[in-house]
Amino acid sequence: MTPALYPVRWRCSVTRGAAPPSPAQDPDAQAAVAAQHAAFDERQAEHAELLRELDALETLMLAQLKNEDEIMKKWIALI
Repeated sequence: MTPALYPVRWRCSVTRGAAPPSPAQDPDAQAAVAAQHAAFDERQAEHAELLRELDALETLMLAQLKNEDEIMKKWIALI
């Protein structure tokens, strides 16, 4: 087994039997969680914008293909 799979309990500064401080009590943890939330929200908003852009491009492509198909049908009808 690799050393990365073992739990790293010896690095913990909390003594045995003592509960770690809750995130509600630790302002640094609250700031870290808030930063993670903000980063996640930003990534989600960017992803949603990219999906909207992709949808618009697909709609435009399908409209172009439909237009080209109509032109091809008219061209064939002329022959």
